[in-house]
Amino acid sequence: MRTLYLVYRVTAEGERHPETIMAMVEADLGTAAEALDRVIHDDNPEDALREGERWEFVPQELASIADWEEIAPPNGRSMPY
Repeated sequence: MRTLYLVYRVTAEGERHPETIMAMVEADLGTAAEALDRVIHDDNPEDALREGERWEFVPQELASIADWEEIAPPNGRSMPY
């Protein structure tokens, strides 16, 4: 079963910024950062990780509500995929 994850960009200084939401099975967590890097680099290279940065994946139930709502506002509309 897929779980929703809030994805944070973690800077070299340790600051966390919510970036996106991903749905995946737990088994995919090991390759998720690499897959996300590839997609971003191919579509928007200016948004790719910078030196010293990394992705952090937090399950929806453990993510901050404020951070979650920054990416997916309660009155927002879902995007088709």
